[in-house]
Amino acid sequence: MTNAAPTITVSFDARLLGDGGRFPAELTYRPGDPFAVVIRFDIGSGSWIEWIFARQLLEDGVRRPAGIADVQIAPIVHAGESVIELSLTSPGGHARISLPRWAVRTFLRRVADLVPSGSESGCIDWDLELALLTEGLTGGGPSMTA
Repeated sequence: MTNAAPTITVSFDARLLGDGGRFPAELTYRPGDPFAVVIRFDIGSGSWIEWIFARQLLEDGVRRPAGIADVQIAPIVHAGESVIELSLTSPGGHARISLPRWAVRTFLRRVADLVPSGSESGCIDWDLELALLTEGLTGGGPSMTA
C-alpha cells in the first residue's frame, strides 16, 4: 500500500487502569495503510510496544463499546474524568489502558481531514498491490509450489 500523504501522530500520556501509572503513548495513522491505526506505548528504557488495529474500531469505540477480541474500546468515566478505555489482550497478559478523550478525538479529526471515513480504499495503489501478490507466481518472489 503506497501513498505519499503525511503521517499523523498524536502524543499523550496514557494511564494503566487499576494502578494509575502514567506512561507516554502515541496514536499514528499512515495513509499508505488506510484502514489501520497504530498505538505505541513507551514501556521504559526506550522500549516501545505497538498494537495495530482497525481505524473503524477506534472510531466506533469513541461513541460506544466496540470490539470483541484482543482489542476492545469503550468510552468510560474513570476517577470523574471522561476517557477512552482500551483493553488489550495477548498471550502475555491483559491490560486496561485509559486514553485521554481529547487525544483520541484530536487524532480522529486529523485522520478524517486527511482521509475521510469511507474513502480509505482510494489511498491504495491497487496495481502495486496486485503486482506484489502475483510476484511469487511469476518467479520474482517465493515459490507458491515449494
